[in-house]
Amino acid sequence: MKKEDELILIERIKGGETALYDKLVVEHSPRVLSVIRGVLCCREDAEEVAQDVFVKAFFSLKSFRGDCSFSTWLYRIAYNMSVSKVRKKKESFLPIDMLSIPDNSSQALAETIIEQKQQEKLLNMLIEELSAPDRFLLLSFYIHEKSISELSAITDMSESNVKVRLHRMKKKMNSMIKDKMEVSYG
Repeated sequence: MKKEDELILIERIKGGETALYDKLVVEHSPRVLSVIRGVLCCREDAEEVAQDVFVKAFFSLKSFRGDCSFSTWLYRIAYNMSVSKVRKKKESFLPIDMLSIPDNSSQALAETIIEQKQQEKLLNMLIEELSAPDRFLLLSFYIHEKSISELSAITDMSESNVKVRLHRMKKKMNSMIKDKMEVSYG
């Protein structure tokens, strides 16, 4: 949906045509759920928070000024509600089965699969050690391919702060991997 069309739709909803809100829900549900799943581990909790996000956004729609895109405003709500849920429940985060360190060697297929599973397990373990905001940034940037400016708007951090945190996480992850490898093969 074009931004202009979305703004017109929002104005109509604010004007009392509340049934039109379903269009926004359908349009943004997959990405909202993706933002939430970047923070929460449990699919059921993520779906519950997604519903709460759309309810909160509906009742807060009058405060949407259009300074940023509706999606950015909505993703910020989703991110904040997800982090709040984590703080309340002290949950673990999404295991990252999608991340793996590529193995370009010519090992047998079985050895490759075993090694990749071990690497995925190591990455999942290391990612679980990150704080909720850092984990969200890492997953959103590298897995969900959010831009620095989108992450800045969603998290309410400056773009330079997002870049610095991503850089520090990358260095920290590399150091942690090196430490784990030394312990394993040392």
